Amino acid sequence: MPPAESVEPSSQSGTLFLGSPEWLWPVAIAGLLLIGMTFYNYSASNRMGPFRWLAAVLKSLAIALFGLCLLQPMQSESRPVPQANIVPILVDDSQSMQLKANRDSLSRGEQVSNLLFLNNSWRTRLEQDFDVRSYRFSDRIESTRLDDSSAAGMLTLKGSRSSLKSSLLALSERFTGRPVGGIILMSDGNLTDPPESGFDWSSLGFPVYPVVTDELEEVEDVRIEDVSIRQTDFESAPITAIIKVDTGSKEKDVVVQLRDAETKKVVGEQAIASEEAVSEATFRFRPEQSGLRFYEAVVFSEVDRGEFKEGVPHENSTGEATLANNARLIAIDRKAGPYRILYISGRPNWEFKFLRRALAADAEIQLVGLIRIANKEPKFSFRDQGVSSTNPLFEGLDKEDTEIAQQYDEPVMIRMGVRQSEELSNGFPESPEELFAYHAVILDDIESEFFSGDQLLLLRQFVSARGGGLLLLGGQESFAAKGFSESPLGELAPVYAPKSDQITPPGEYRMTLTREGMLQPWVRLRDNESAEKDRLSKMAAMTTVNAVGDVKPGAFTLATVTEGNEVIPAIVAQRFGKGRTAAIPIGDLWRWSMHRDSKSDGDHDDPAQAWRQLSHWLVGEVPRRVEARIQSPSDPNEPTQIVVTARDEVYLPIDNATVDLEITPVAGEPFTMVALPDDSAQGVYRASHWARGSGAFRVVARVKAADGSLVGESETGWVANTDAAEFKQLTCDHKLLQAIASATGGEVIPSDELDSFVSDLPRRKLPVTEPTNHPLWHNHWLMLFAMGCLCGEWGLRRWKGMA
Repeated sequence: MPPAESVEPSSQSGTLFLGSPEWLWPVAIAGLLLIGMTFYNYSASNRMGPFRWLAAVLKSLAIALFGLCLLQPMQSESRPVPQANIVPILVDDSQSMQLKANRDSLSRGEQVSNLLFLNNSWRTRLEQDFDVRSYRFSDRIESTRLDDSSAAGMLTLKGSRSSLKSSLLALSERFTGRPVGGIILMSDGNLTDPPESGFDWSSLGFPVYPVVTDELEEVEDVRIEDVSIRQTDFESAPITAIIKVDTGSKEKDVVVQLRDAETKKVVGEQAIASEEAVSEATFRFRPEQSGLRFYEAVVFSEVDRGEFKEGVPHENSTGEATLANNARLIAIDRKAGPYRILYISGRPNWEFKFLRRALAADAEIQLVGLIRIANKEPKFSFRDQGVSSTNPLFEGLDKEDTEIAQQYDEPVMIRMGVRQSEELSNGFPESPEELFAYHAVILDDIESEFFSGDQLLLLRQFVSARGGGLLLLGGQESFAAKGFSESPLGELAPVYAPKSDQITPPGEYRMTLTREGMLQPWVRLRDNESAEKDRLSKMAAMTTVNAVGDVKPGAFTLATVTEGNEVIPAIVAQRFGKGRTAAIPIGDLWRWSMHRDSKSDGDHDDPAQAWRQLSHWLVGEVPRRVEARIQSPSDPNEPTQIVVTARDEVYLPIDNATVDLEITPVAGEPFTMVALPDDSAQGVYRASHWARGSGAFRVVARVKAADGSLVGESETGWVANTDAAEFKQLTCDHKLLQAIASATGGEVIPSDELDSFVSDLPRRKLPVTEPTNHPLWHNHWLMLFAMGCLCGEWGLRRWKGMA
């Protein structure tokens, strides 16, 4: 026999022809004579009346059929070449196949096992004509055997995913160019790798025949449908967790809990009435510590509270269809400090006092102050020899300390909060390495002439390229018209410089938040609009406001101050390059702290909270030398990408670094991986991690330079909620299975019709067939019909007394 692929279907399939055409005329003549004689004999007899013609027709039909048999009529058909066409059996081995309609019924997996190993006469019939291959799939597809000895190990029903689309595509690729008669699919259709928009199932290249078992019509189940996390700089409750719960058909009150995944401590709890099928529970809270924390959202009925006391129980005794979708892991990464902010002031003032006091209560932010206490004085060359060139403020220093004394032509600066004695010893930084060590810069009451041209360009680079934050505060020397507008500070500011004749007279200015300001959590100090407006109405009035020009395009006015009909921007912010800048042209913001109403505010220090929220906004998105982030795939069957970015001291990418990843599963043993350079981006390193099941993972990235020195570390993490996708839908997805069958040219087969389908499959359109001839006169129906005609003719004659 030639190879199966070379056999073509017969072009005469379903046609009729004569096996002995040379006997056609003799048989035809003899048949016509016999039929003629029959009609002649019956026409001469009147005893049967009109029934004689019926008897003549029956006898003539019998003569014609027997004459036809003498010609050996044949029918040409095509049949599949035995074992030439491949028919894979693809079985779902995921956890969703464990579901059952009720406790006394069989699960989907058990029903499939019965079809495969008990009621398997269809398999015997199928293997007679086709090359049957068997596969099972969950997170990946694998070949298996369908014999009785492997029945127990055939299906584990423990797969964490249902990669239906990927498995079908894998079979399509595996059998490219091979004759596939169709795939028998045994699955509930609840795939975890949904196809992208516009995907055409017909591209598989073979028909798919889904076999459906009993469906779960009504499911008693409570599940978490979705979880969304929002992080803000709102100090009181920076984390908002919105948990969407589907109560299904359960007519009981439902409880939603948010717990610490590691300590099992309950963060919050809400009760949801089951009047609506889908409800939401919102938790606003502040984690006890910054950095990466894992939480677990759990939903259960009030009557099952005892079962869920310490988490999701291992045994399902609650009456629900499954408990796998009652919990969802959450990763919250509040980047930890320390963040360093450089504060530059043109003179000692109250603003620095209250800012420093506010940030002292925040362990994440370190404030470094550089404050000018005396301007530089002109140095004249005709001074007497006995007159020292040292600024009088430094007279009386010991000889060994004279080097630190500023000269007459240098401003007198004091440093506060520095780490080392050399830090800022020469004033404002003049190199990227020194300035880029900070995350934000605050300029308060300082003129642009204080900085050199190189320092101003460095400050611009700090914001645009390094991604730092810049805050411009009001004061006597701030926003000065000529020096400000013509310097890079005017370019960095979110407002234009005022006109030369533009002034803002003293008065009582009241602050009001704009609509954009109300929407920014770092600007608000209360959690609702009415409370915020009430706070602003009691806030102390400001008397000094710098004159500024118009707000620049792309900048947002978040707050204004008003006196009468005059409205002046109070808080304006914008994006600038990779960083962000803001301007607060209020010259006496310290009055707010001085005149705080302790009776109305209680123990809550609003000005301090405002400073802390503003500071966190300044540094919140500032990049670091080493940053690790997670790219979670939309398809749970794809790996999680760990992306590490490495930069040097001037924040240029490092391409020859070594990146080690230490990954620690929660309640698991740590292991290490190596991130490899990304070919498409400089200073970027990638690693992939496949999660076997649901879990939380913490990763620490350590970057070393080519010389072995440590560049830095970064911690991040992620969660894998494979159960959430696996049990997103509990009932069989007949709609999807029907769509796959229709698009591929197959059909949905009920499990009780599997035998008849297998019997009919050889007569369907198949890739490899061979022609076969079948003699019609061997058919029993032809002989029975001829004998029936003769018996009918004899019965009529006997009825009329002629037999």
